[in-house]
Amino acid sequence: MIANFFNQTKPINFLLLSILVFIIYFAALINVNSEALNFFFFVKKSVFLFFAILVVFVVNFIIRKNALTEDNSYAILFYIILCSYFPNSFINEAVFISNFILLLAFRRIYSLRSSIQTKEKIFDSAFWIGIASIFYVWSFFYLILVYGAILIFRKIDWRNFLIPLIGIFTPIFLAYTYLLAFDDLERFNNLWILKFDLSLEAYNSSHFLLPLAFIGIMALIAIVPTTKRSLLAKIDFKATWTLLIVHLMISLIVVIIAPEKNGSELIFLFFPLSVLFANYLQVISRYWIKESIIYIFILMIINNLL
Repeated sequence: MIANFFNQTKPINFLLLSILVFIIYFAALINVNSEALNFFFFVKKSVFLFFAILVVFVVNFIIRKNALTEDNSYAILFYIILCSYFPNSFINEAVFISNFILLLAFRRIYSLRSSIQTKEKIFDSAFWIGIASIFYVWSFFYLILVYGAILIFRKIDWRNFLIPLIGIFTPIFLAYTYLLAFDDLERFNNLWILKFDLSLEAYNSSHFLLPLAFIGIMALIAIVPTTKRSLLAKIDFKATWTLLIVHLMISLIVVIIAPEKNGSELIFLFFPLSVLFANYLQVISRYWIKESIIYIFILMIINNLL
């Protein structure tokens, strides 16, 4: 029943998914938030709720515009479910903002498969990555994804290799100029302290270990048949799928080197994983298996709330 309902993109789907985001966000505030409750708190969280819901439409736009999945709502459903597993992804403001801005970059990166406004897309994507890096420094790793798109989509031109550097340094230079004007360069310097931690001990608790193990197993199961299917697809989808795998690998690196592992950093994995899982459901021909997978994903939410 659930698989059949989300096997379409109707307005009712987005309404229900937006309500689901609201419920998950509210639950995150109750279970994770440690800030003082005042007027400013409610205004700020209302703004973040708006952007959390907006993410649903941005993710859907990227997927539909670039045909990353068939015409269904599976990817958005998986994205929201993954957010529910790790509620800190809503609470950590710097990571949340950085991820939202990166989605705007991904929108331009994946659209490089077409030959329209190639240089503008390359600049825009790197520009957004530069802004995202100001909020979360390790976001600059996604510049690799820009160069990956240039190579994979065969937009090879010496100017296309130079433009991303100009794009990413433009917002950084503007931030430097702004803080220099207010004599606050120490704040700028603090933004670029490359702290990292390769330890994964923080994930040993059951709230992390069980969903991470489940997601990891599902990703390993899904990646083989979906990649095999992409090899038989048209050339443009094959290239797009290759870029998605590169995207997943970069996101995994960003998560592993994150200086603070509280679950919020896992948000960088949600977009490529949700597309991967959605394509896996499309490969499965037996309806009851699709239903079972979605129900298991939903049941994992209950585990996280206990």
